[in-house]
Amino acid sequence: MNTTNLVLCAISLIFSINKSYADSLACAEKTVDDIYNPILLGDDTAIRFKKSETPIDPDGNIFPIIIVAEECDTGSETQFAELPYLGDLGEVDSAFLADSDFDGKAELFVIHRVALNSDTGISYGSDYFTTQVYKRLDPLVYERNERISAYFGAGGDVLSSPTSDKVIYDYPYKSETAIKSRLASAQYKAWLEQKRIITRILRKTYLHDQANVADRTAKYLIAGDEVLVLDQKAGWLEIVFQNNKKVEIKGWIQCKDTLECASR
Repeated sequence: MNTTNLVLCAISLIFSINKSYADSLACAEKTVDDIYNPILLGDDTAIRFKKSETPIDPDGNIFPIIIVAEECDTGSETQFAELPYLGDLGEVDSAFLADSDFDGKAELFVIHRVALNSDTGISYGSDYFTTQVYKRLDPLVYERNERISAYFGAGGDVLSSPTSDKVIYDYPYKSETAIKSRLASAQYKAWLEQKRIITRILRKTYLHDQANVADRTAKYLIAGDEVLVLDQKAGWLEIVFQNNKKVEIKGWIQCKDTLECASR
């Protein structure tokens, strides 16, 4: 290859690198169509959050929030998720990358926040949060991780009554900081690896038929009782307790009332 060809190849390479860099910069910029800052990935793709062009109501007035993967060089987009509509579109409160299954590849975490304006029968003391976790399969292909999404779950702070400031349930995963702190804990790793988890009750705590305050039963555990954890979600534990008569009692309790979440 002669000198002229070498120079032309060098110029072409520089042009290609500069174009790729410019495409990446453009991909990272928030546009009028974006409702949250894009997340630029390392292979010239980006995650974007925008309103769908397709309504979900018969009157054509409600356009849900969607998540798309975009190729930076072509602008081609692939939708892979739609955030829940709970009487209001809500907003993307936070979106970030974190390796939640410890395979060396980060998952996409999205915290959706909405104000509940309708009467749900529960006295909420905060907005309602939903945490979604998506696994990247290919540059433009993402899949919701059902197990980890359920672990962080959804919820909002619940008050004892509409006229009270007493919080009887505190949804623990309202922020990126709270989620990353849990991901770094030994308790989360044990859950992820499906290890046998036994924890101790810290104070008198009532059992619930389901993981919500509305389904409280008359049964309760006391400080020092040891329970086997069967499942976890949104700051709740499904447990089984064996009493002195060898009778097993199952139910849901708040994780904050156990050693499992004592440091949170």
